[in-house]
Amino acid sequence: MRTPDPVRLLRTGPARRAAEPLVWWTVLLASYLALVSAVSVTEITIGALTAAAGAAAAVAGRRALFTTGTAGDPEGGVHPAADLVPGRRPVPPARLLPPLALLPGQIVTDTALVMVRGAGGGWADQGVAPGAANRGAATLLLSVSPGTYVGAVDPGRGTLRVHRLRARPSPFERRLRNTGLLRDGERPS
Repeated sequence: MRTPDPVRLLRTGPARRAAEPLVWWTVLLASYLALVSAVSVTEITIGALTAAAGAAAAVAGRRALFTTGTAGDPEGGVHPAADLVPGRRPVPPARLLPPLALLPGQIVTDTALVMVRGAGGGWADQGVAPGAANRGAATLLLSVSPGTYVGAVDPGRGTLRVHRLRARPSPFERRLRNTGLLRDGERPS
C-alpha cells in the first residue's frame, strides 16, 4: 500500500480545504479579540461564532469569484472549471487596480448625489466578460457605490441588469470597461 505524500495532500486534498477556513477563522477571531476592551468567555464565544460566519463567507466568496482547478460533473467526469475554459479566463486582478483607485471618489460623489437629489435613475443591461469569476467581480464592483447596483445577472446573454442614478456610466464604470471586465453594447431598458 502506497503512503500518501503529505506535501501533496496539503496542496490539493482535504487538509487544504480545511486549512483555508481555519486560517480565516483564526485571523478574524484574533482581530476581534484585539479590539475588545476586556476578554471574557462571552467575548470569546461571540468572537468565535462571528469569525466562523466570516470564515464561511470568505471561503464561499473566494470560491465563487476565483474558481480554479477542476470541477466534477454529476456523471463522475472531471473537466476544467468554467473559468479555465479558453476565452473565459478571469480578468487579472492587477488590471482592476486603476478603476479601484477611482472607487473612493465615486462613493463620495454618489453619496452626495443621493443626499442632494434623492433616489431615482433607471435600468440598463450591461455586457460583462464571460466566466463566473468575471460576472461575480463585476457584480461586486458595480454594487459597491451608491450610484449603481446590479439587480440581476443573465449568464446566458452575458449581461448584468444595472440600476444607475445617472443616465450615463460613471468614470468608474468607464474605467472598468477599459479593463475588459465590462463589454460595450449597453442597452437602456
